[in-house]
Amino acid sequence: MKIEKNEEYLNRGMDLKRLVLYLQKRLWLLIMLIVLGATCGGVTYQVMRSMKMPVEYKAVSKLYISFDHDENGEVYQYYNGYTWNDLLDSDPIVDLVMKELPGYEKSDVRESTTAEILSDIRLLTITVRGDNEKFVREIRNAVENGLKEFAKNSDELEQIKVIRSTVPERVYWDNRTTSACVTGAAALGVLALFIIGFHYVMDESMYVQEDVEKKYKMPALGILTRNQKGLQPYAGELKANIRYAMGDNRTLAVVDMDNHADVRGLELERLLNREETDIMGSSGGVKEEEDFGWYKAKTKEVQEKGEWEITAFGENILSEEECRKIREAGAVILLLPFGKDVGRKTSRILTLLNNQDCNIIGMVIAQADEEFLNRYFA
Repeated sequence: MKIEKNEEYLNRGMDLKRLVLYLQKRLWLLIMLIVLGATCGGVTYQVMRSMKMPVEYKAVSKLYISFDHDENGEVYQYYNGYTWNDLLDSDPIVDLVMKELPGYEKSDVRESTTAEILSDIRLLTITVRGDNEKFVREIRNAVENGLKEFAKNSDELEQIKVIRSTVPERVYWDNRTTSACVTGAAALGVLALFIIGFHYVMDESMYVQEDVEKKYKMPALGILTRNQKGLQPYAGELKANIRYAMGDNRTLAVVDMDNHADVRGLELERLLNREETDIMGSSGGVKEEEDFGWYKAKTKEVQEKGEWEITAFGENILSEEECRKIREAGAVILLLPFGKDVGRKTSRILTLLNNQDCNIIGMVIAQADEEFLNRYFA
């Protein structure tokens, strides 16, 4: 038998039901990564917010302006936010401010100070920003005093009075920790889904008989579950398929790709030597009271020799002598572990067995998860 690369298997479609069950087994990993992403996002944002953001201090002053009257007895009311910004940048006010700020530059004062009228033209808001608390405090005091002095010398203004003045406080970014946590969770969640999906696509593990038939184009004789509780339907199907494939021959060799040959061989031999009445109840129903697990097969009690004789080999101990014994047995079955990627080892063993003219009658998925199978075939 010539072993060729199976392009059809490589281009196979996606089994959505199997994918869902595959994801269910890894749901804990997805949840853990989402929680980790949320935690990392929140912590990273807080570190950047407290340590990496530029240091800036801000002080706000609220001043009340009393306007003087013109020659007609009307109150001057043409001052607005733009006017005050221009006034603060003008030399008359800046010169008054600079008297109290020896050693400072005019450009620094102009850049750090803004003025605005929010609603009432009599209420002026002065905001001072800078990267140093002492600088902001001194600029704030100097601007307040400078505006008071300017009002005394102005025809349009009667006085400017400070009604509220805040101490310099550090300016922080808006607290967006929740958004950072959501972003981190989403990012790591999407990444986890991508990794799991990529692993699923690249995974060559065997889960159901269809996987065997698509990949190896060989008969999938059945499934040997972990506990074999109730034995049916998987054990009955497996037994029927092996009996049909072997015909009258009752000597069989198995090669376990998971290197638990002794256990798997005893388990399969015990299954084949059981009578149908042991598998099915007298009324045709399934007998579920006995647990047919590998640990039952490993008891020290002497097992009665049945008509079926199975010789088991591990994939890592095959040599010329083992291949001769396999040929003498007349037929060999490969046991593929459920949910483990042994594709490359299996291809190597298939090449060896075919080169040695061993009669490969099919493959069996061993140690299958009953819960997975019941959900998949439901």
